[in-house]
Amino acid sequence: MTTSADPARHFARQHEQLDAQLHAHLLDVVGCDFASAQQGLQRWRAGLARHIEVEDTLLLPHVPEGARWAARVYRLEHERIALLADEYAERLQAVLAQPPRDAQAQRRAALFLLDAVHALRHVLEHHHEREHSALAQELPQALQEAAWRSLEAGAPPP
Repeated sequence: MTTSADPARHFARQHEQLDAQLHAHLLDVVGCDFASAQQGLQRWRAGLARHIEVEDTLLLPHVPEGARWAARVYRLEHERIALLADEYAERLQAVLAQPPRDAQAQRRAALFLLDAVHALRHVLEHHHEREHSALAQELPQALQEAAWRSLEAGAPPP
């Protein structure tokens, strides 16, 4: 739980929203509703892309000298997350291209997808923790508020 005094509150709120979208997608996967899962994944992926864009353009240029991790580390993680998300989306697309014909095949497809998303979720968890424990502590609160406000307002980053 975050409070208004918590320097990571802005990151936490954004990550909670993204995590909720991914969780909803995974519930569709477990329920073998792969068409709905694809829609949920597309929503999550679009939100993730906007989130990364805000960080890359509005926040990371302000990482101070001597920060715990350089901006480059966060950018490399963003690239890895995007790659894993795209690879996972390809797996979901493969399931949709050849829909499972019976309940057993649906369960196998769901397991195939759950196995595939594991690495993505692991990297996301560690990346979010790095942002909460370091980046959010090292950037000015006013900068964070303005950046995340632009995302919530739907305004594209400059």
